[in-house]
Order: sequence, then C-alpha cells, then structure tokens
Amino acid sequence: MKPLTLDDIESIEAYEKHRQEVRQRIIEIKRVRRIALGPRVSLVFENRETMRFQVQEMCRIERITDPRLVQQEVDVYNDLLPEGLAIGATLLIEVTQEDDMPAVLKELSGLEETIWLRYGEFAIHAEAEPGRSTEEKTSTVHYLTFRFSPAARDALADALSVRVFAEHPHYQHSTELRRETVASLLHDLTES
Repeated sequence: MKPLTLDDIESIEAYEKHRQEVRQRIIEIKRVRRIALGPRVSLVFENRETMRFQVQEMCRIERITDPRLVQQEVDVYNDLLPEGLAIGATLLIEVTQEDDMPAVLKELSGLEETIWLRYGEFAIHAEAEPGRSTEEKTSTVHYLTFRFSPAARDALADALSVRVFAEHPHYQHSTELRRETVASLLHDLTES
C-alpha cells in the first residue's frame, strides 16, 4: 500500500471545512472493514484512507501545525500500513467498566499472536506488532499484518468462504467475512 506523505495531510483549517463529510465516509469504510471476532474482540482492516483520517484527527485534536511534527504523525501511522501484498488491521479488545480489567488483560495475553485468516487451502497468520503483551497483561489495542503471496491474493477473489480465527487458549472464535469486506481487502491488495 502506498505510504502517506506530508502532502496528503491538509491544514487543520482546510480539514475542518469538510470534516463531517470525511467522517461520514470513514464511518462507511469502517462499517465494511470492521468485524466482530467473538464477544470481546473486533478487527478493523485499515487502509490508506483510515490512516489518513487518523493523522488528520490527531493533528486537529493536538493542534499540530508544525510540518516536522505532522511528519512525525505521518511516520507513526505509515508504520501501520504494510507495504507490498499485505493488509493491516487493528485488533481491539473491548473491556467494560463492569469487567475486572487486569484479569481480562492477563487472561488474553498473547491473543494477538493467535489470529489467522483462512480460506481454501490458504492460512495466513497475522504478524503482531511486538512488545504489546507480557505474561502479566496485554494491551487493548494491537496492530496486525496479514502478508499474502501472489497465489494467496489471487485465490482470495474466488474463495467461497473467508474466515478470521482467534485460537488463544482462553479465546477461541471465528467470523466469516462478508463479501463486501473481502472485496474491499482485494482492492487493497491490487493497489499494492
């Protein structure tokens, strides 16, 4: 996926003029690209537009206008956009106020290492950003990369069923991706 550049980021003033339209477009993109993986986990398959939105929002909220600082934000989010035949995703562990957060996060430590995308003869293991889990706890947010071979990308277009799996000892769930989600991911892989 083509990385973001400083030229992709609008000034706060320019962005504010059409922020509501941008937000609506991103909500629709994420509606297609967000999946529930059991009762506590969701995945959002990110793309260039979702990451651009994140940078715009960070600059807006933090009032970042210095081009060097905006570039730092761009660099942070570009690290989450995998290059080549790959798809990035944000894994979110949902914890409520009623939950015993330390116990839940300890129980789910290492969850990010157990995520798979499977279809046909292909099983693609998610690569997790290192350092977000210890034996004692995990983060509620993880960044994953699914890397495809050309054959795996080509087979995705014809797959009858595409599923995401969590195979953690304390969290075993799977979800079938909707056709519109698969089509959106294929678009990312063909734009690489």
